[in-house]
Amino acid sequence: MEECSQAGIPFDGAYKIDPPLNGTYSLDSYGNTVTVSFSGDGRFVDWSANIAMSAVIVKGGPGANIYLYDPPATSGSGLRAPDHPNSGQIPAISHVTFCWEYRLAAEKDARTTYTRQYYWEIQKTGSHNEITLSEGQVFPVSYTVRVAVSRFEERDFAVSGTITIRNNTPITFVVQSVSDVISPEIAASVSCEALPFTLAPGGTMSCSYSANLLDKVGRTNTATVNYVRQGEERVRTATATAPVAFGEPTNVVDGSVQVSDDRYGNLGTVTFAEAPQTFSYTLDVGPYRCQPQDAYYAFTNTATLTTSTTNTSVSSSWTVNVRVPACALGCTLTQGYWKTHTKYGPAKPRDETWDRIANAGEDTLFYRSGQTYYQVLWTPPSGGNPYYQLAHQFIAATLNKLNGAATPSEVEVALAWANEYFSTYTPSGPFSRNLTNQARQYADLLARYNEGYIGPGHCSE
Repeated sequence: MEECSQAGIPFDGAYKIDPPLNGTYSLDSYGNTVTVSFSGDGRFVDWSANIAMSAVIVKGGPGANIYLYDPPATSGSGLRAPDHPNSGQIPAISHVTFCWEYRLAAEKDARTTYTRQYYWEIQKTGSHNEITLSEGQVFPVSYTVRVAVSRFEERDFAVSGTITIRNNTPITFVVQSVSDVISPEIAASVSCEALPFTLAPGGTMSCSYSANLLDKVGRTNTATVNYVRQGEERVRTATATAPVAFGEPTNVVDGSVQVSDDRYGNLGTVTFAEAPQTFSYTLDVGPYRCQPQDAYYAFTNTATLTTSTTNTSVSSSWTVNVRVPACALGCTLTQGYWKTHTKYGPAKPRDETWDRIANAGEDTLFYRSGQTYYQVLWTPPSGGNPYYQLAHQFIAATLNKLNGAATPSEVEVALAWANEYFSTYTPSGPFSRNLTNQARQYADLLARYNEGYIGPGHCSE
């Protein structure tokens, strides 16, 4: 203690190592220690401590070197006594004295927060925008709805936390002020117990702090505690730092959307992590009634997304313009349509025009073939069989006529000839060259009618 006083430095505690032996020495009952290592010739000493030293005094011969540390340090190396007896001669160390001031310990944390708001877009498209339908026809239109995040905005950047001050010393201190600064020079708002606050040995006090930031750039947060020893005026300082680092947002606005279609219903939920996402579905357009003149209809449906937080809605619509030819004209459908729109499917719904083929519809026997209309349509004309070539187009043309499609005179001639042909022959013939040629010619004419190249025109399929 005396040597520290003679050095003229402020101190709270002192410890002398005499004789100079290597080892770790306990400085007080608070767990503070110092470790010393002397050189082999005893002339130099290295040291480290878990408490900051204001000075280290190294004595050898008649003199001593005083090593002052400002700010106080926790280690040093190569310390020695002054030359003796001659310049350049270093005496062996006789003892080392450590002088320190007790200080409050400060620590802190830093919790970052910010908000991210997502903005969404929706786009609806359909497989058709114009179709022609016969009276009563139903046409499936395929739709896709794509939902995506168009952008996001981040805001409300902030940091907050706790500053903890501990008195792990035998001295009573008085905390006068606590401040907190986020680089570069952003002062935080600090809230403590009433200051000044007397902190007895072993005591702890806590302060909270918070600050708003302009962005989420990484920064350093430094807390500064100014305090005095009870009964003194000289101010001591303790500091603590913590990194200000931002991760994922702590508050998400409109992080998901609910997607629906006004005709189809609910499509599902999409989160920002799942976007973009596409929904696919089919809606039937029709049926419509024909009018004395061509009739036009607009089939519009709308897909809408609604955000999860602000309930913001964004919509996208698709319109199918529908033409229904005048009742006197109608429109035609191909054999592919009629063979698939039966009660056996696979297309839905069944076209009720089949009910106009006698009482059994598609199950009605087809002339002398031994097969039903449905079976004939699904029998391929192997080897170019003219019977089935003509039968496929004849059945389709007959159904088109029953469905209201106008039939030009040449189509009526072909239908009459085909009716006589099927009333006379079976799929196995016999087939003369002239008969075969005529059957194929009428099959081609009826195909052109069914496909819309002649007559009132083709319906959408």
